Amino acid sequence: MDALRREFDAAWARFKTVDALRLVPDTLESEWPRGRDTYLAFLTPVDDPAVVGYLRGVARVIERIPGVEPYPEDYWHITVKGIGFEARTAAQPEDVSASQVAGVAVAARDVFAGQPTFETQIGLVSAFPEVVFAEVWGSAAVRDLNVRLIEAMPGIVRYPFDGGNFLPHISIARFTSNDGLAQLEDTIARLRDGPAGPAFTIRDVHLMRARLSERAPSFETIETYQLTTDH
Repeated sequence: MDALRREFDAAWARFKTVDALRLVPDTLESEWPRGRDTYLAFLTPVDDPAVVGYLRGVARVIERIPGVEPYPEDYWHITVKGIGFEARTAAQPEDVSASQVAGVAVAARDVFAGQPTFETQIGLVSAFPEVVFAEVWGSAAVRDLNVRLIEAMPGIVRYPFDGGNFLPHISIARFTSNDGLAQLEDTIARLRDGPAGPAFTIRDVHLMRARLSERAPSFETIETYQLTTDH
């Protein structure tokens, strides 16, 4: 059994005890009206046709639930490591100055150099208090890259969910109200009784700028790191 499967099961068990969701105004995306509108992260975009088709089907089911707002398809991705907010000067722990961005991009080259491509699979549908997500099975390599990036760049922010707690996933929808919480739990439970999703290969990781907005973040690639196929 995939080592992370137990952790995904535990995350779903925790969600079933939630009595209130974490709504958009209380999440990272709410930073757009507070003067910080550009977030930096290492991530891999999700563009495999079979995966996109599977996630599209899930989105169509959950979008009928009150208070559930699916992300646009061009937002779907697997985060490897969140870096922080791009700023003129690093005045706060999560701020990253322009010179630091350049250093992060360079330091990451050593982390990704020699990293083989790897096979993963879309697992079951689940949820955190902030989002509905698809589990990514066979993704221990993503967690390993998260840890290696932290070790290579000790100056970047380390979140509570990083390192040994990091669970690779694809966020499908966010929450605008608690109105449909009971229906959401029932719907996800039914989806989890179905089969897992398709397998796919992770071939690259991107350092991205996420432009935050009321709709959903839009992405701009700073650098792309190709994983090796020589293995």
